[in-house]
Amino acid sequence: MAEKEHKELLALKGKLNAISIVLKLGHEAFEKQTLQQLANHIVNNSRLVAPYERSALIDMRGGRPKIIGVSGQPDVNSNSEYCVNLAHLIQPLDGLDKVVVVTDDLLKEKNAKANAFEAFEYFKGCFPQILLIPIRPSSHTGAPSPELLIWAVEFSDTANLAAAGSLLPLLCQHYGEALFFTLHDKQKIMHRVIDRKKWLKPSRILLILFCLFFISLFVMPIRQNVAADFEIMPGKEHFYYAPFDGVIETCYNNKSGNSVVPGNIILAYNTEERAFELAGAENARNKISAQLDLIEQQSFKDISKRGEVRMLELQKEKAEISIKRNKWFIEKSAVRAKQAGILDIADKDKLEGKAVRAGEKLFEILSTENLIALIALNEQNASVLGDQCEITLYLHTMPEMPITGKVESISPKPVLTEKKVYCYMIRMTMDYQKKDLLCGMRGVARISGPRVPLGYYLFRNLVLWWRRV
Repeated sequence: MAEKEHKELLALKGKLNAISIVLKLGHEAFEKQTLQQLANHIVNNSRLVAPYERSALIDMRGGRPKIIGVSGQPDVNSNSEYCVNLAHLIQPLDGLDKVVVVTDDLLKEKNAKANAFEAFEYFKGCFPQILLIPIRPSSHTGAPSPELLIWAVEFSDTANLAAAGSLLPLLCQHYGEALFFTLHDKQKIMHRVIDRKKWLKPSRILLILFCLFFISLFVMPIRQNVAADFEIMPGKEHFYYAPFDGVIETCYNNKSGNSVVPGNIILAYNTEERAFELAGAENARNKISAQLDLIEQQSFKDISKRGEVRMLELQKEKAEISIKRNKWFIEKSAVRAKQAGILDIADKDKLEGKAVRAGEKLFEILSTENLIALIALNEQNASVLGDQCEITLYLHTMPEMPITGKVESISPKPVLTEKKVYCYMIRMTMDYQKKDLLCGMRGVARISGPRVPLGYYLFRNLVLWWRRV
């Protein structure tokens, strides 16, 4: 009899301990500030009531199950094998309203898909018993809530599952009240703030201004504007190169900056050697012609002379080729301008008497027609380039006169300029019709890119400034 009473006392003591632990865990749940803290508390600390092997808390408020807490894991990896299989298993059980043990019959009753049965087989290989407990936010009024969280608890022992089936639902009543406090208390605070009528307080005005500024960061578009240097250049470059090897004899009174017209002689080669070679070739041709006439007359009587006729004809052709060659050199020795423009040439003293090689640059004629602007855009500002890009030019000599035009081409990659800066080179035709534009004029180009949110514009400039510090 005494032994029976002792067992009853031990059982009563165990129940009192279980109830005290339930109350303690429920009280601690109210101290959690966020849903994540509450989820970690439920899946980790509830083992004091029921010795389960593993548990997880699933949020069913969205379209798909979301695992927000797993026992023994401070951060949930949603792509892990466990979380993926748990999501497949819980998916058909949305709307669960009572404590259930997962079985094949339950999944069939819910018309679960094949992946749910596969997930159930996966869990049976780990811990065969899975207890699902619905947790809904509950207020003091007791009104049912459509929000649902499911607590999945795994057991390896059927006895522990039977004991947990009565204690864990009781504990979840406290968790439901704590869940309501965590999810809805912030809404009450906001409601109290909105109900106040004294909106003209300085703190409220500053708050409103800050909210308007924050909204404008995302909804207010502005253009990206950057500045770049440009230079007026001819649309087509006319370079003149040495036609053959030789010595420059005369550089006529043409200086850089002079205007030239087609046909003007710019410089001439020394042709004395060519003239001597031409005279020698002509003399040789005349001598061969006389010999050829004599041999042709003799060949009528002496057949053996006919072979010499062919040799003399070939020698005559060679002499004529030499004559044509030297005449070509003499004709090309005077380099003439082929178009009108501004001459760009070295000093006369440097050119006269200089030996040049074929293909060497002699001078350049800058055409005054079809002028373009060559803009050097710093590579760090390349974000303004695009279909909506707009460019306005301002010359240093006429800053009050904006010049517009059309982009003709953009270099496919940045080019290292004379300032040791990588820049995209932009060729732009100008709508400016005045005749006082000269090659080499420089100015500032204002380039406007596509519209971007104000927040992105400020953030980009801040980051670029910080990178230069």
